[in-house]
Amino acid sequence: MTDTTASIRRLGVTGTDTGIGKTVVTCALAARARQLGRRVAAMKPLESGIEERPVSDRGLASDAERLRAACGNVHDLSLVRPYVLVEPLAPMVAAQRAGIELSFSRLEQARTQLESGHDLLLVEGAGGLLVPITRDVSYATFFSRWSCELLIVAGNRLGVLNHVLLTVQVAEQAGLTVRGVVLSTISDREPSVAEATNFDVLQQLLPGQALYRFPWVERADDPDALAAAAAASGMDALL
Repeated sequence: MTDTTASIRRLGVTGTDTGIGKTVVTCALAARARQLGRRVAAMKPLESGIEERPVSDRGLASDAERLRAACGNVHDLSLVRPYVLVEPLAPMVAAQRAGIELSFSRLEQARTQLESGHDLLLVEGAGGLLVPITRDVSYATFFSRWSCELLIVAGNRLGVLNHVLLTVQVAEQAGLTVRGVVLSTISDREPSVAEATNFDVLQQLLPGQALYRFPWVERADDPDALAAAAAASGMDALL
């Protein structure tokens, strides 16, 4: 059942693939929101490919820890990432292999606690919209249940046009409101022809859709640098 009672605004962040800058963009939004005086929290409900060890053991090694830091390190990590799955697989597969039964009520309880005293919640998914959480629930279903608006992060590389169009189509079929598409720079090298033209082509293919260019950020752990990148990209409109 879709949650329609919460007054907090929720922005789900999905990707067109893995390793395309989704966490960097989410952290940048959180850091910029704090600069603008917003009461922001962020969570990655299910995180796979890491071990649950204290932050001090290895620095900010996980996406959830980076999200927590971008929000000012004021939230309990167990709320930011209720489920930690060791194998770097889709949540459904990682949970099955670990013998873990995922509970949506547990995720919702964590979300309720995390939202207390805040007016914006950023919810980062894993991979793309059709990545399975369970056999019957994908991230598209999950974001819909939580009444999230959607931000699509796409790595600027060859093939991104198809990936963005497919993701927008799935989002629309799921009844999700796409607030924007972020074309993320994933390398500091000189752009290829495809990388240099992708943004303009997406403007032609998605008329009326908010599009943002997110630059390469050398220090992705620097909240000021991330906030500056978000502001320079025009992403204040999302906040």
